[in-house]
Amino acid sequence: MEAKFFQENRLRYFNRIQDNSLTLLYSGRVLQRTHDQEFPFETDKNFYYLTGINQANVIFALVKNGSERREVLFIEENDPILSKWVGRKLTINEAQRISGIEEIRYIDDFDNFLFSLFNSTRLNTYRVTNLYLNLERRNLLGYTNWALEFIAGFRRNYPEIQVLNMREIVIGLRMIKQEEEIGRIKKAISVTQKGIEDILKVVRPGMYEYQIDAYFDFAIKYRDNCSLAFDTIVASGKNGTVLHYITKSDIIKEDELVLLDLGARSGFYVSDISRTIPANGRFTLRQREVYSEVLTVNKKCIEYLKPGLTWAEFNRYSRELLLSGLKRLGLIEKDEDLEKYYYHSIGHFIGLDTHDPGLAEAEFKPGMVLTVEPGIYIEEEKIGVRIEDNVLITKDGTENLSKNIIKEIDDIERFMIAAK
Repeated sequence: MEAKFFQENRLRYFNRIQDNSLTLLYSGRVLQRTHDQEFPFETDKNFYYLTGINQANVIFALVKNGSERREVLFIEENDPILSKWVGRKLTINEAQRISGIEEIRYIDDFDNFLFSLFNSTRLNTYRVTNLYLNLERRNLLGYTNWALEFIAGFRRNYPEIQVLNMREIVIGLRMIKQEEEIGRIKKAISVTQKGIEDILKVVRPGMYEYQIDAYFDFAIKYRDNCSLAFDTIVASGKNGTVLHYITKSDIIKEDELVLLDLGARSGFYVSDISRTIPANGRFTLRQREVYSEVLTVNKKCIEYLKPGLTWAEFNRYSRELLLSGLKRLGLIEKDEDLEKYYYHSIGHFIGLDTHDPGLAEAEFKPGMVLTVEPGIYIEEEKIGVRIEDNVLITKDGTENLSKNIIKEIDDIERFMIAAK
């Protein structure tokens, strides 16, 4: 992304916050994985959305005073010894070029900067009475983050300042994708399509699930230098009835279906695609019946989508379709038995995250990108089918961004048989 993209994001955010305010955002920490290794760093997505910076231990400060806006980025100064071991960090000029933020300071200056804003005896042109923090909370034992830790000390020192949560403001902005973002998602989908087609060419009974996983991993990295959007799901037979099956250790057997749930990431933006294929290249009669019902729901749900709908309405519509399908398949008689064979929602937002955050009650609007992923899971028959597309809401309805990824029964069989 160009710096202009992040500058425009900051302006939209600036126009939505209260006057006389300071916003603080933290990029994130590097976490220890083992005694001698760290987890790969993943920048906070709200931080990235406003700055474009992908580096640990960086703070972004935005001060609003009427129409005046001050932006400051605090980065770590390069250590010449560490640079030789793990590589150098961003320079001031590089951080300016990426973010479009002119005032770049070293992080050792942050405490003085903060003190100068809130100490009324200092010469200060800003009157800050509100502090915005990225207050994400999770119902996990021991969960913490920089904002939650920062606020404890800040309230002790500055009890008169009102603390506000900027998280929903940024999430509201992230829900509506700009053209640059849609382009990145399309790129991720295109790369995913190549990986799926590679799988269709090689999959056969007798292979291990992890071997199929390796083909996709290789395809997206070798061709396009993309990374995985999430841990790839390759689930054969009964494993396909487990929603987030990631073990990938079983042998794929004759006459089994293989459920693929996979995606690539291009410039931080992701795809999330599910396809279900026959291991030997041909669906059995029963597999065709189940697959056809799921495919019908997938298509009808995409047609149903439009601006003004909510997730609650969309889920209700998809459940009604799946109920009818399950009854035609002879699997249920009563509506309350639906969750025996379908136990998730119809989709979620995607963008910087695979499950991009969104406001639960918000109506769908042009620019939103979401998944449509109905499924039927019959454990006793060892059949799991999920078909997932990535769909853009437009002013007139929808655009299926992944429409070119093969999903019709006859097309799948033709493609796989021709590749053998």
